[in-house]
Amino acid sequence: MSFARRFSNFIFGSSCLGCGFYAEKLDPWLCPKCREELLSLGKDPFFPQEDVVCLYAMNALTRRLIHALKYQHMPGLASYLVKQSAACRGGGVYQWFCSFKKPFLLIPVPLHSSRLRERGYNQTDKIAYALANQIQGKPFHGVARRSFSESQTRLSLRERQCNVAGAFQIKKSFPKEKATCIIVDDVYTTGATTGACTYAILQEKEIDIKVCTLLFEKPVSAALDFVADSDIEWD
Repeated sequence: MSFARRFSNFIFGSSCLGCGFYAEKLDPWLCPKCREELLSLGKDPFFPQEDVVCLYAMNALTRRLIHALKYQHMPGLASYLVKQSAACRGGGVYQWFCSFKKPFLLIPVPLHSSRLRERGYNQTDKIAYALANQIQGKPFHGVARRSFSESQTRLSLRERQCNVAGAFQIKKSFPKEKATCIIVDDVYTTGATTGACTYAILQEKEIDIKVCTLLFEKPVSAALDFVADSDIEWD
C-alpha cells in the first residue's frame, strides 16, 4: 500500500499510519503492533558522535512517521515521537542530558523563509518544544538561516558540507549565563547541517553544544530514500 493511501485511510480513521492496515484501536497514530515497535526502537537511541544523540534509528516505520511530520501537515507527530522515546523522564537520553550544565537552550535548525511559507511550520520547532517539556529546557530561536540550500539527500558528505557552509548566522544575543546549547533537527545523516549551526554559534559565543535529532539515517540509506521518494524534498 502506498504512503498516500495509508495517509488517506488514516485521515478517515480506518488505518494505522505506520503499517497502513485497518485497526480498531489507534493511539491515535499507530496500531498496537506498530506502537510496540516504536517503543522498542525508542529504548535504543543512537549516538553517532560524542555530543550527538538520535532518538530513533531510521527504518520503515520511523521513515513513514517523519515523512508525515514534514510533508503531510502532522506537526503533532513531533511531540508523539519524543514522548515515546528515551528522552522522557527516566529514559537514557533524559539521563544523558541531566549530566550537562543547566539551563538547556534548545535551538531548532531554522528553515529558510520561503520553505517555511510553503510548509506552514518548521518541524524542528515542534521537536524542540516537545524536548523542552521533557528535559526542562527552553526553546531559543537564536540562529537564522541566511541562504537557501538545495535538498541534501542527493549530495555526498563533502557536497553537504559545502551546501550549508555559511548558511546560518546568530539572530540574537545568547544569555550571558553559562548554559548547554542543544541544536535540534529532524534527521541526522552526516551532521553537515547541525555542524554548520554549531560553527555559526561558536563564532559568536563560547558555549557547550550538543545535538539532538529524532532520527539517524546512514548516508547510503538516505540516497536510496531519494530514489524511492523522488517526489518528496528532504532538507
